[in-house]
Amino acid sequence: MIAAALSPKTEPIAGGFTHIDRRSDKVDRSPVARERRRRLSDPKWIASILNETHTAARTMRDCGIDQLRQHTGRLKQYLRSGIATDDQRLLTLAGAGVLESIRQATGLDLFDVQLHAGIIVSCSAVAEMQTGEGKTLAGVLPAYVHALAGRGVHVATTNDYLASRDRERLTPIFERLGMTTGLLTDSDSLSQTRAAYEADVTYAAGHVFGFDYLKDQLTLAQQASGPVGSVILNRLRGNDPDASLRQRPLHAAIVDEVDHVLIDDAVSPLLLSSSSQGEAADAAIHLQANALGQELQADRDFVVDQKAGVVELTAAGFDRCYTDVTMAVDRQLIRPWHEYVVLALRAAHLFQRDVHYVTAEDKVQIVDPSTGRIFEDRTWSDGLHQAVLAAENLPITPETEPLAKITRQRFYRQYAMLGGMTGTARGCEKEFAFVYGLPVATVPLRLQSRRQVQAESISNTESDKIAAIGQETESLNRQGRAVLIGTLNIAQSLCVAEELSRLGLDFELLNGVQDANEAAIISKAGRSGAITVATNLAGRGTDIVLDEHVRRLGGLHVIVTERHSLARVDRQLIGRCARCGDPGTARFYTSADDALITKHAPWIRRAILRRTEDRSSVSNSWDKSLARVQHSQQSKATSMRLQMLKLDHETESLLDTSQSPEGCWQL
Repeated sequence: MIAAALSPKTEPIAGGFTHIDRRSDKVDRSPVARERRRRLSDPKWIASILNETHTAARTMRDCGIDQLRQHTGRLKQYLRSGIATDDQRLLTLAGAGVLESIRQATGLDLFDVQLHAGIIVSCSAVAEMQTGEGKTLAGVLPAYVHALAGRGVHVATTNDYLASRDRERLTPIFERLGMTTGLLTDSDSLSQTRAAYEADVTYAAGHVFGFDYLKDQLTLAQQASGPVGSVILNRLRGNDPDASLRQRPLHAAIVDEVDHVLIDDAVSPLLLSSSSQGEAADAAIHLQANALGQELQADRDFVVDQKAGVVELTAAGFDRCYTDVTMAVDRQLIRPWHEYVVLALRAAHLFQRDVHYVTAEDKVQIVDPSTGRIFEDRTWSDGLHQAVLAAENLPITPETEPLAKITRQRFYRQYAMLGGMTGTARGCEKEFAFVYGLPVATVPLRLQSRRQVQAESISNTESDKIAAIGQETESLNRQGRAVLIGTLNIAQSLCVAEELSRLGLDFELLNGVQDANEAAIISKAGRSGAITVATNLAGRGTDIVLDEHVRRLGGLHVIVTERHSLARVDRQLIGRCARCGDPGTARFYTSADDALITKHAPWIRRAILRRTEDRSSVSNSWDKSLARVQHSQQSKATSMRLQMLKLDHETESLLDTSQSPEGCWQL
């Protein structure tokens, strides 16, 4: 029956999607998103695929591995006949094979919400699927469907640990279907990298795909700069120039936590650079600039704009810099002397240890402002990293030399197929559509949510707020509840940890490095009496399993110590409780000292301080006011990213791509 349904002569069903080239050079891809949204918004179309998939899966129940692989072979033949990957019949039969393979490999039956999400992503869209609903298994269908073309599928995760974990879990499923999987890391050799890309489905952290792309562009540029005819001559001699390339042409990408990878991370481009060992030639100059910066007085010699993240010297400060004229002609200068002083002032007044960075092993490691993750291999550019090293009295290493860069927007726009999943796409619909041509479709909850967001706690000062958090945690701990305390940064985690220690409470403190150890700690956060302190998105992608005692008491309680500038991050945090029909509670804590308020809403600070209550009080109006501030910050961030994309597009149109393959910026 299945073989007949897959006859190559079968015509696409009426009304199927037409192929849309995502590599169009138009900046605005909203029309692509509208084309996709029309079908995905039809509940009858989704329901028909779900019903037909289950019917087909029943005919395959308990079939052997050889039969599953033959099924894949027939689907490949069907696709080669010219059928689109979003054809209903193809999605139905591919879904049936995936359902049976998952059942055989794991003993699990895929829920309809997981299959629904997989259909959405298969159709080049973003599936908004709430936390705990099973995004990992939902991603198997779109990876399988697009791997049928034989051109490779890239599954991008937020970090190396999740890529390794997902590949290990899902490989038995893909193997039953006759598909191979690969895994990439930053430290892989060329041969290991090429082997991973030859697999049908390749897993890696999102940035790894981008950097491998840049490395290939450098290789192509070097080949193009050789003598005329050298490429042809090498081929005639049996030396294939493509053997030195890592990737095949970009075909399909499926992005986990797609809002973080495609939007939050898009504020900084992918920059490939080289570095030298030893001490920087201008190390002594950075140290002198740091010393002078400590002598300068704010407002008299320089002004700091915390909102814009800018430090400017006044006329008096500029003159002070050049009191010693010998600094202006130092032979080791690689920029004007006063710019070193500005860098030192930025390091002192705009960057805070355990907030923007941490120090370890005589190095400065950058902290992701959105997630609190620590990046051991990233550095700031243009001398800023060296200025921070000088401020911390650490060995000052040479600046990295930029080789090539590309914005994340332009890199991911080059995939012929792009899709992803997240639990927090709401609020990003327009940006997904404009930049990537991706519509957002919401997957309904499998079970009704039992989450209760309790009244917000408002405090006058940060210390009062931390004390109130400690009191609630102690009270819940006595009851046997499990508590997860989400903080905005590492410094705040340390303050909370100090208060919990003062109260004599046992707790786990996560350090911002996403690895197997962190995942293990987060997975135990649902046990009775467990107290876990972590930055907002620590352990993202790891399920928190409640023990029965905690479930009876009301589930996991999540404390939000401070609102993030992005409401999506707060929603992700409170989404750690009450998953899959479990009970759970959450509470937001706010003080007049919170960064969001002091930097962007001083009128809220004044209103809080005018209150007559001591310590904490509750008002529903605070929530609405802060939500408006967060919306404003989201809009500003979106405008900045869109401006970056437009500038990138304009620059690309001016470049001669024959000198710069694929329009990659050669610096």
